[in-house]
Order: sequence, then C-alpha cells, then structure tokens
Amino acid sequence: MKINKSDFLNLKALIELETITEGKFKNPDIVEYLKLNGAVTRSQKGSRKYIDLAKEENIFLFLKNHNYNIDSIEKIDSYIEDIFDKKSSRDIIQKYHNNTKEITSKSMHGLYLSSLQKLNITLDGNTISILPNDGLGYFFFHTQKVEISKHTLIVGVENYQVVWFAKRYEKFFDKPNILFVVTTPYMLWWISTLENEYIHFGDYDLAGVNIYLNKVVPRLLKSKKYSMFIPHNIEELIKKYGNSELYEKQKQYENLNCDDVNVNSLVDIIRKFKKGLEQEGLILL
Repeated sequence: MKINKSDFLNLKALIELETITEGKFKNPDIVEYLKLNGAVTRSQKGSRKYIDLAKEENIFLFLKNHNYNIDSIEKIDSYIEDIFDKKSSRDIIQKYHNNTKEITSKSMHGLYLSSLQKLNITLDGNTISILPNDGLGYFFFHTQKVEISKHTLIVGVENYQVVWFAKRYEKFFDKPNILFVVTTPYMLWWISTLENEYIHFGDYDLAGVNIYLNKVVPRLLKSKKYSMFIPHNIEELIKKYGNSELYEKQKQYENLNCDDVNVNSLVDIIRKFKKGLEQEGLILL
C-alpha cells in the first residue's frame, strides 16, 4: 500500500490526539486495515464519523506489514522530511522500505497464514506444504489461487503476531488440519468462497466481538459451521487480566447481540467488568 504525505500526517495526528475524523484519510483502505488489526475503533458524534486510537503499536505494525520501516512518531517525521520534502537517493529510501522499489497499493494484498501441523495446500494448481515453526508465517499474493482441503479448519485471527507465533496457542486448538489466517479485507473475500469450518480467534473486547459479528459472519454464508473461540474461564480471565482503558475506548459499540448464547454471554461479561482482554494475553496463562 502506498501512503501519501497527507495520510502520514493523519497517522501522526491519530497517535498524538488519539482521535481523528475518518474523512481526513485520502485512502479509505488505511482506515479499514487499522480497524481490522485492532489499531483503531470507530465512533460517531452527531453526523461526524471518527476513528479512535485503540492500540498505538498496531499502527506501526500496519506500516511494517506494508513494507515501511517506521516504528515511532519521530520516524514518521523523518520519513516525511526525507521522502516527500527532499529529493531522496536510493539509500535514503532503503532506510524506510524493505526495498528501493516504489510500494504499490496492492503489494501486500493477499493471505497471511501459518499452521499448527504440516499442512498441504494447493497454490496455483501445485501442492505445497505449510510447516509450523515459531516465528514463521507465509504470505500469498492475491493473484495466486490458494485452495485447501474441505477438512481444514480455518482459524481467523486479528493480529499478525498470532500467525507468526501460532504454536504458542496450540493448547487451545487440539484438532488436526488447522490453518491460522489474518483477518484482512482480502481474507474476508477468500473465506466467503469456502465451505470449511471457521473459528474466530480475536480479542475479547467489544471491538473484537464487532469484527466477528459484523465483518466476519456476513462472509460465512457457505461455511457449514462457524463460531468464536471463547475460553471456558473467560469471566475469570477478564476480571483478573482485563484492561479497563480498552473498554472505555470501545463503549460506542452497540447491536452486538446475536443467536450465539456464548457470544452474548461474552458481551455481558465485558460490560459487567467494564474490561477487555486482548488475545495475546492468553499465552501468559
């Protein structure tokens, strides 16, 4: 994804002010990616739509995953000065990008995935093996045709770290043929074409429930079975390890009731303790 000067300034303002009107972004895909990876939440004041900062680190994760070597506000300032305000040499550009070629809007458009066991998939008609390894994930471009067995269980996750370190969550998923896939706009289209069983492994906060109910479930019309993974002791976990600041930033989410009693119960627990729990917190248990 190519990010212009104006949207870099908007990212900086979002971090500093913790809220910004959604319409300021020239590229609406940026907002969508930030929402999907948990960096921001949406809110509305009157007729104006806002995006509110939820996880500052996920903004820099978004930049990293789109080939920008930027991990601080200071580096955003330096990038703007060096790239947009000066005529930059290739070595300057290389400071901020993984290569010196210009990043196009679809350069990282595809599937980010990993597995808990050796898993065969079909890529452009050829069978390849996905191998589990802590710190290792796979990326397939949107131009490649990715096919999986109908017996493969898809686990959708909200954060890239869960894909890279999927083995750390193995104790929660004891079934064979499991494929972890990051929830991105392209992934949502991909799962809409499949009949496979789907489990959503997201954050246990209002934003996470909203992503599952309003982003993921509508795409699962062909899926024969789907659910949200909720630990049996989620009430104890949220009470003990939950983050109240996370809840305060997400109180605007409404209409989260559904036919799944377990999801409804999770929402009730979150509102009861006024706390949210990020999925990464489970590896500490």
